Amino acid sequence: MSEEEKLKRVLGLGYTTLFGVGLILGAGIYVLIGRAAGFSGDAVWLSVLFSTFIALTTGFSYAELSSMYPTAASTHTYIEKAFPRRSLLAFIAGWLIFFEGVAGAATASVGFARYFTQLFSMSEYWIPFIAIALVVILSFVNWWGIEESALMTVIFTFVEAGGLALVVFLGFMFPQRSPNYLGFNPTLDPIIGILIGAAVFYFAFTGFELQPTLSEETREPRKTIPRAIILALLVTSLLYLLVALAVVRLLPWDMLAESRAPLADAAATAWKPAYMVLMFIALFSTTNTVLGFLVSASRLAYGLASEGILSERLARVDKWKRTPYVSVLVSGLIAVLTILVTVYLPEITGLEVKFGEVEYKLIDMVGKTSSLAAILAFIMVNIAVIILRFTKPDYKRYFTIPVNIGRFPLLPAISVALIVFFLAVSFTDWIIWVSTAIVVLIGLIFYRKS
Repeated sequence: MSEEEKLKRVLGLGYTTLFGVGLILGAGIYVLIGRAAGFSGDAVWLSVLFSTFIALTTGFSYAELSSMYPTAASTHTYIEKAFPRRSLLAFIAGWLIFFEGVAGAATASVGFARYFTQLFSMSEYWIPFIAIALVVILSFVNWWGIEESALMTVIFTFVEAGGLALVVFLGFMFPQRSPNYLGFNPTLDPIIGILIGAAVFYFAFTGFELQPTLSEETREPRKTIPRAIILALLVTSLLYLLVALAVVRLLPWDMLAESRAPLADAAATAWKPAYMVLMFIALFSTTNTVLGFLVSASRLAYGLASEGILSERLARVDKWKRTPYVSVLVSGLIAVLTILVTVYLPEITGLEVKFGEVEYKLIDMVGKTSSLAAILAFIMVNIAVIILRFTKPDYKRYFTIPVNIGRFPLLPAISVALIVFFLAVSFTDWIIWVSTAIVVLIGLIFYRKS
């Protein structure tokens, strides 16, 4: 490739770290802290601490692999190197992460539209139009340049982190109750409550796996990306732990569990305007999430095309902006299509997805399928680290996972075991597994054997 056909290497440690922080924080913490508290009680901080450990173990795996193979194809490349005769398995892993990106952008944009209509007292009729408009605008930003996307991400990340910092400040400076930090949900065994709470909260950490997709736009990616992954996880872990400790000082755990906006409701007990402030910050949070997912999905599609797995058209680079304009366009279009399908398909067909007492909204089902896709890819990535330790022991690694028995890395093995447990606890509805299988089958339509 000529220099004009390559992506522009302009990113340093600061942006790649904040990119990860922005994706991880996302909008998940605003809801998941309440759901986790419903299982673990005032001891929700223990669930957060445990899920932090699991996130870090997988984060270490991504850090080591990204230090070996700094490509935009990231997850696909890691699996391919570990299983050289299983190219289809590598494609499925990469496709699942790509789906996580476009589906995450769609669900977050709908979340933005829900907040927007609620804040400005608009009819729910406008939700799909606002969501699509957001995707279109941010796809333009994505095409315009990685530096412009970086600047927007940095600003919005500080805003969303500021919202969490506000909750922490109010919880510790103006507590409304004295929590028992070892007080558990009395209807559950304490250990089970903590583990289930951790399984639920774990999804608030997803996002770090998309940082390696920036490898081809980052200076010294073998060193920068691993550091950025670890730093992003450490920053968000500390912030999450402080929020978990603070929020139960404002609102009892059972009220948190029942709230649709637990952080906003909790903060409002100490300062009434905090509710509207946090709802407004949620707009920045969801916008940041949509942009991050669109950037990651487009870079991953570019990387897969560069390796001959998807159509070579997706690897085309705009000679003016030095961005993968075809991949940017396709990622945005798929996100828009997802919004249209999930909003209008039930209306047109009268489709209802209901199992027992639980009725799924199609957009929420897409969101949970996106989470399952990421988790399945995590299992493969952790296994890949273990295999490569033995098949390529002398390959240069700029970051190595700590805690080993000889060549064998313990943390990835522990991570696989705990993730399997989380799957058994959090994904008991077979419809989500079926929908994930459908996503894989759709991917196979576009698969090109290299």
